[in-house]
Amino acid sequence: MDAKLPPVDELASFAARMSDLLLTHDDVGEAVRALTQVLIEAIPGSAGAGVSLMDARGQRTSTSATDPVVLEADQLQYDLRQGPCLTAWAQQTTILIDDTQSEKRWPAWIRGIAHLPLRSALSCPLSTPHGAIGALKIYSRNPGGFDSRTLRLAGLLARPGALMLANAQARDAAQHFRTGLVALKGHDALGTAMGILMVRRRCSREQAFAMLITISRERNQPLHQLAQEIVSGETTL
Repeated sequence: MDAKLPPVDELASFAARMSDLLLTHDDVGEAVRALTQVLIEAIPGSAGAGVSLMDARGQRTSTSATDPVVLEADQLQYDLRQGPCLTAWAQQTTILIDDTQSEKRWPAWIRGIAHLPLRSALSCPLSTPHGAIGALKIYSRNPGGFDSRTLRLAGLLARPGALMLANAQARDAAQHFRTGLVALKGHDALGTAMGILMVRRRCSREQAFAMLITISRERNQPLHQLAQEIVSGETTL
């Protein structure tokens, strides 16, 4: 069947929402959820939508989905290491399945989803100038659920979506790096503070650490903060 796309004014509204997403969603999880919501609203007749990205362990995973069926179909792709979403991601090309019952590609995955109410699927890569960072996918309960116009619309949404998610990933990575630096500095300060106490109190390393723990609890002060004050001379013990 031909999916009826939204009229021009609605497409303009979706474009405006995508622009807003680019500016307002710093967190990757929040950005992905927003993108899947736009997808489900923009593509009529879909059974569900989702986004696949790389997780912290380097594994491909569904970071957001609008329906449990999408998660099940996606997880089977990751387990089998085959499927339309992974192919779209790897080859950076749009993949269309008109009917899962006659599809010959990815035979293990097709057999695995035979019990699910999914008959057609559309997967688009989330491509950036530096390569694909993931893929978005939309499923339909009907064969022929997506036509050429739907493919073009999905591609139009995928491009700003990829930029939005890449920016969010970069911000997340920077925040994690800053958090790591703070933790590292706190660890270094703790070791230095323990050394200072060992000299001043002529005690062992274990005794110095126990002393810091006790004072931290008495003052209701974070241990790393106390250590930094000792190192800077703000606190003399």
